[in-house]
Amino acid sequence: MHRRVAPAAGALTFALLVAALVFLQVLSSQKDLLPFLEAYAAIGIASLIAALAATFPVQAGAAAKSCVLATLIFCGYVVARALTSPVSYVARADLYLVLAALTVYALAVTFLNTPGKRFALVIALLLAGLAHVVVSVAQVIRGGSLSLLIPALQSIEEGSRETRGAGLYVSPNHLAGLLELLGALGLGIACWSRRPAWARVCIGYLAASCYAGVALSGSRGGYLGVAASVLVFALLSLLVLGKAGGRQLLKFSAIGLIVGSLLGVGLWTLLQQNATLTEKLQKIVTDPARLDLWRAAIEQWKLQPWTGTGSGTYLYYGREFRAPTMQMDPVDVHNDYLHLLAEYGLIGAAAFLLFFCAHVWRGWKTFAALGLRRVAAGAPPLSDRLALTIGALSALAAYVVHSAVDYNLHIAANALLVALVFAVLAAPGLVEEERTRSAVPRLTPRFAVAIPALALLLLCIRHLPGEYFADRARLALWREDSGAAAELALKALEHEGQNPHIYFYLGRALRASAADLADPEEQRPLYETAIKAHAKAQRLAPLDATYPLEQAMLYDKLGRFEQAEQMFARAQARDPRAVYIAQEYRAHQELWDKSRTQSPSPPPAQPAPGGEP
Repeated sequence: MHRRVAPAAGALTFALLVAALVFLQVLSSQKDLLPFLEAYAAIGIASLIAALAATFPVQAGAAAKSCVLATLIFCGYVVARALTSPVSYVARADLYLVLAALTVYALAVTFLNTPGKRFALVIALLLAGLAHVVVSVAQVIRGGSLSLLIPALQSIEEGSRETRGAGLYVSPNHLAGLLELLGALGLGIACWSRRPAWARVCIGYLAASCYAGVALSGSRGGYLGVAASVLVFALLSLLVLGKAGGRQLLKFSAIGLIVGSLLGVGLWTLLQQNATLTEKLQKIVTDPARLDLWRAAIEQWKLQPWTGTGSGTYLYYGREFRAPTMQMDPVDVHNDYLHLLAEYGLIGAAAFLLFFCAHVWRGWKTFAALGLRRVAAGAPPLSDRLALTIGALSALAAYVVHSAVDYNLHIAANALLVALVFAVLAAPGLVEEERTRSAVPRLTPRFAVAIPALALLLLCIRHLPGEYFADRARLALWREDSGAAAELALKALEHEGQNPHIYFYLGRALRASAADLADPEEQRPLYETAIKAHAKAQRLAPLDATYPLEQAMLYDKLGRFEQAEQMFARAQARDPRAVYIAQEYRAHQELWDKSRTQSPSPPPAQPAPGGEP
């Protein structure tokens, strides 16, 4: 019975995983947690199906103990710091992402443990990458529309003349982060695998399309990442070819030089024909805005150097330490290393360094065994596991460079793909003749997959209802249906009490409802309730300037200017350089001054009975 169920379970696991990864790519612009919970739940379900019904032959392809230990240390610290963050709700993004990455990592080490399965996953993602590139070409031709396939995204940059390809992503930079990684994996399979020549040529074309997509994105970090990955790929390939002998080295080096030159000339011509891409290329080294974000992150890190200020807190400290010229909300540092240091401190940085070095060392040992020693012993240079290892090391080189100027590891679709890359390095995978020689009890890999998947799935189920009604409240507020927004916010609060956004939606809805009333006496109780809602949001997110500012404006509505003054002071302390807060404060002062001049003069003093006046 199990033999009949296992193939179907494996196919369902694979389909759910691919669907979730592609779905996350389309959601790259979303800031609400709801759609991500849906994708994470699919990953959790896929992993549980694999743990219950699929097969796990793991001995020869098992992950190195050093990699497993380093992964548990790093992910465990991130989870612990997320659970102890001063604003628990904003920390959920990191909490869910690290659990999803750990689940994907475990699934790739155990279930996706053969080159064939891994090739199938890479090819599926390469085809999705090709769809991104096709859309990017159309965007560049049309002049910068963000999406041709999702109408809701078409107005996000309406009127923009920046002709950069973003595919189904909103940010071209994050599309470049996806494509540079897929391109490196595809290049490794095309050049070093033992698959038929026609299959390798097709995969090579898909990899080349990914690099063309990076060129269309205009991402400077993407350009640097591609350069790093191609350099590492070339060096590793030359090392293997050198062991294979002079004829092989000369033959393949000549072919690589010709193909690389043709691609380089083609991409350079493409870049020179597009003014936006040319400008981006010229500014590849300097970007004042990023420097301001980095300075703010360093100031944040100084507050708690060892443990960091907590998951998600750059959203608040980025505002506090922002430069006067930085008026856009600094949600991300645009540097994954400084972001990690600011929010997780030196302990988090050390844990990540341990995790990274363990996997790179394991990858190098696999490369040396499969590529250098094996070829030097007379074996043919082509190898499926060597192809994946070279591709993974090259992809990792791209992210090492790109992460210095962007935040791809905070984009779920890209971060989970990086988890797959690390899994390939941790466990090179089984070859067919090793599949029958499993000495490890099958419960071990099943538990390795099931535990993080179950934790992820239970958390998704726990928070899905609250997020669903919160999202509907947000949409109702956006449609200016204040009554429905308030009702939905109250329904969301029945399921979720730690989300400050819900109280914000409720407060805004009550304020809008009060504005529709003409009688000040009828407005007053709505304003009072709205103030309480924003006060509750402030208690949940004490680092956020939004909620005291909302209270201040409501106090102005009620004529309670001294209390408004106190709330403005709190908002300005949290975001001292925000122009919009300064504008609201000036309006408050004008209103307060006006109320003073319009107030009646005090009556003349009456003489005290039986004494002098």
